[in-house]
Amino acid sequence: MLSVNRRILISAPHESVRNYLADLGEIAQYEPKVDSFTLSPAGDGAAEAGGRFLGIPWRGTFRFEFRPDGGYRGVMVSGPLRRMECRVMIRPVNGGTVLEHEEDYDLPLLLKPLRPLVKRWLDHTLETELDLIKERAEALNRKVQLDVLDG
Repeated sequence: MLSVNRRILISAPHESVRNYLADLGEIAQYEPKVDSFTLSPAGDGAAEAGGRFLGIPWRGTFRFEFRPDGGYRGVMVSGPLRRMECRVMIRPVNGGTVLEHEEDYDLPLLLKPLRPLVKRWLDHTLETELDLIKERAEALNRKVQLDVLDG
């Protein structure tokens, strides 16, 4: 199992970060490995996603569940990997919200010799993802504040 995790301080209140993450359709906007993301119309937390992993096209089905803290957990139920899971956790702190993101991958035998390269690449994609979430959650918070001022 290959695991990567990162955390970041977002200069926005917990509720703004929660509201941004609640729109799972945004995953294609901030997750570098995902090019397309479609939620099931049944509203059951299922989603189809596709993208590129180390430049290799992939497609899979995921099951998402929201966590009590406002984050979410996503598990690949079908796709190119035997197991892939992501967890996003948020908690309020002085000055904003800490977001922690963890991803676990059960790599195929073919990729195991490339584990150090894959880990570096995943670390980079996770940092990019957190920077985008931070930027967009803070922008959402600014919009909410401006809307309140405009009455």
